[in-house]
Amino acid sequence: MQSRTCVHVNAGRKVLRYLKGTFNHCLFYDKMNDLIVSAFIDVDWTGSLNDRRSTSGYVFLLGTTTISWSSIVAISSTKVEYRVMANATCEAMWIKKLMNNLCIENLQITIYCNNMLSINLANNPVFYARTEHIEVHYHFEREKVLSRDKEIHYLKTNMQVADMFTKSLDSTKMKKFKEYINLQYIQ
Repeated sequence: MQSRTCVHVNAGRKVLRYLKGTFNHCLFYDKMNDLIVSAFIDVDWTGSLNDRRSTSGYVFLLGTTTISWSSIVAISSTKVEYRVMANATCEAMWIKKLMNNLCIENLQITIYCNNMLSINLANNPVFYARTEHIEVHYHFEREKVLSRDKEIHYLKTNMQVADMFTKSLDSTKMKKFKEYINLQYIQ
């Protein structure tokens, strides 16, 4: 606050406009029949025109109910997609442990990703020479796939719910994704 600039003031105004425009939106939780956990992850590679940074995000659903989400600034493509997958896997393991504490066992978690290289890295125990820059702790992802704690499936980009955390979307797509995660407008 002591050395703010016009950039900071404009960013603050943007946040306030967003909050004002979404004040009447809320997550709706209805009675669930199926206890299926699914996650959608995505990275918008260098989507920011100003600084060429990327945004990554994920959303977890228990049935049709949103239970966790995240959106962060990212640095590179496959490495970031794989890292976001690892972060989502950590979240998935936490959710699985929480469900076990609630006496819901053998919960299968499915993660949907639109980056085939990241999926192949997670599914294949062979070390790729081109991925030596990926830290060992990122291979936590592969370990969880091999131990069958979770599954990873490919999902076409136009069906990627996590896009709402990483990109500017047209109103039709945004409305579709809001409905999918049970984000509703309350009068």
